[in-house]
Amino acid sequence: MSEPTSDTPRASVLIADDDPGIRLVLRHRLEADGYRVEEAADSQSALEALTGNRHDVALLDIMMPGTGGLEVLTAARAQASRTLIIVITAASTMNNAVEAMKRGAHDYLTKPFENLDLVAAAVARAIDIAAQNADFTRLKEEVNRQLVGGEIIGRSPAMQEVYKLIGRVVNNDATVLLRGESGTGKELVARAIHFKSQRWRGPFVALNCSAIPHGLLESELFGHERGSFTGATERRAGKIEQASGGTLFLDEIGDLPVELQPKLLRVLQEREFSRVGGFETLRMQARIIAATNQDLEQAVAERKFREDLYFRLRVIPIDLPPLRERREDIAELTDYFIDKAVREMGANSRYISAEARAKLQNYTWPGNVRELENTVLRAALLAPANTVRADDIELGRGGVRLSGANLDHGASLTELIARRISEMIESNGKEPRDLYQKLVGELEKPLIEIALDRAGGNQVHAARILGLNRNTLRKKLTEHRIVPQKTLPQ
Repeated sequence: MSEPTSDTPRASVLIADDDPGIRLVLRHRLEADGYRVEEAADSQSALEALTGNRHDVALLDIMMPGTGGLEVLTAARAQASRTLIIVITAASTMNNAVEAMKRGAHDYLTKPFENLDLVAAAVARAIDIAAQNADFTRLKEEVNRQLVGGEIIGRSPAMQEVYKLIGRVVNNDATVLLRGESGTGKELVARAIHFKSQRWRGPFVALNCSAIPHGLLESELFGHERGSFTGATERRAGKIEQASGGTLFLDEIGDLPVELQPKLLRVLQEREFSRVGGFETLRMQARIIAATNQDLEQAVAERKFREDLYFRLRVIPIDLPPLRERREDIAELTDYFIDKAVREMGANSRYISAEARAKLQNYTWPGNVRELENTVLRAALLAPANTVRADDIELGRGGVRLSGANLDHGASLTELIARRISEMIESNGKEPRDLYQKLVGELEKPLIEIALDRAGGNQVHAARILGLNRNTLRKKLTEHRIVPQKTLPQ
């Protein structure tokens, strides 16, 4: 093996053997191939080296001072060590070989080594596999990055239903139609379906049907051949072709021009298409996920959208609730966005006051989660202190505040709660689910936060204000993910 270049990090090998002569000859042979080599003479030092994940490959003797090599192997695997372990031993019994492989060894070599080149070859093969494993780990990390934090935020009953549907569709390639208002996270759900499915290694390609001029949309979707129209100077693959092996996300599908709808229908029915100006028939190898903020059934009734295309798209419909219908998620989303502002944008504000939370809670959020994110990020970046206060939050003009001017200041608490219950029941015209838990969730968290603010973060004092046992308060803090902050009592 040639010496690696200065730009290439050298692979690292651990030699764990109590025989200094064995360690010496193995070190010289492996260093000749350009590896970095570390030695360990007993079980304890071998385990410490393995759990530190400093090495790509380890040569591990079974008989060593201490607990022994097989116990080290077991402990390393239990601690999720990523090092590939090749067991070496002079006791070449079948039981040793079987036991080593059962405990997670990558390979098994016997001493004495008649040919050190065979040992070097075994190490080289393991190094290649370790590199592939590292690439796989990096790919998975990239997947999580593309998932925008790796998860969709929200534990409300409405979001639990969404999670269940995602779990049911990731194991098949059925066409999915995501329905919901702008800002509810339709693309995030589409990405979650893609990256949690067997197609996650393939591309995720998004096309917004309302953002492309109608004259160019056909070419964007299907691609074109050279000379098919003015300006087509070369063959170009469309989004369907680019998404081969992965997922094509068609956002704002309700804006797809009527003249293109039969062509998309044919793709869904026949799983084939042709580029604009071309005669070659291509197979579609992508999964289709469509999304809309429109009432497609109404569009079908008005003959603005083909009925047969609509039913082809809604094989599995998933309805995303607006934020005003899952208010119990606002606090968790707020904490996530504040953490994002600190982590990604260097914001100084790491906390949010109870009054600020109440202000966010009592707003209707016509722009849904996207509007909440923008509002929280702006407040966290511009707030002068390390805590976002109510005055730091600027709400849009399109929404309605559920407290303040539109509420009767002379109304009793019972009347205000009754109004809120009526709003929750009438918000979407459907019979509500888990009404008790939703209302308790809306009231309990701000109540506890205000008590903690009043008590300066002292839990004993806050429990006394609330009339709760301290252990009960601790459980509520955990349940609502509230982290008390020490301040001066009010």
